[in-house]
Amino acid sequence: MKVINEEMNRFLNMDKHHSEIQVSRTYLEYLTSLPYGISTDENFDINLAKQTLDSSHYGMEDVKTRILEFIAVGKLKHSVQGKILCFVGPPGVGKTSIGESIATSLGRKFHRIALGGDRDTSTLKGFRRTYVGAVPGKIVRALKSSEVENPVLLIDEVDKIG
Repeated sequence: MKVINEEMNRFLNMDKHHSEIQVSRTYLEYLTSLPYGISTDENFDINLAKQTLDSSHYGMEDVKTRILEFIAVGKLKHSVQGKILCFVGPPGVGKTSIGESIATSLGRKFHRIALGGDRDTSTLKGFRRTYVGAVPGKIVRALKSSEVENPVLLIDEVDKIG
C-alpha cells in the first residue's frame, strides 16, 4: 500500500502532458490489478492426486510417485508454496500435461509461461520502468491473468532461450 500510495501521489501531481504519465499509469494499473490476498484452497488429497495422474498419464510411474511424495510432504507442511519441480525430457513426453495434472490435483489454477525464442531475461522478470514501453515480466502477467496469488506456474521451453 505504501508503494501504491506514493505512486498515486506522484501520478496525481504530474502534469497531464508529462512524458512519464503513461508509464506511471500503467504501473498503477498493474499494481492495483494483482490478486493480493486472493488464493485458492489447496487440496492435499493423495488419493485424488493419484487418480488424476493415472487418468491423464499412462506409465511414468517414477514421475508420478515423485509427485505424490511432493504432495504428501505438502500435506504434512500444510503448503507447497514456493516449491520447484524440474521436468526434463524430449518434446511430447508429457511435461506440460503433468504440470496441469499437479494443478488439478492441488485444486490450483494453472498457467504456462513459454520462453521459447526469448533472448533477454527481462521478458521473464520485467523491464525497468525507465525504458520506453516498459512492461512487467511474464511472471507478473501470469499472476494477473490467473487472478490468484498461488497458481501453479509452468516455465516452459527453458532450453529454447536465445
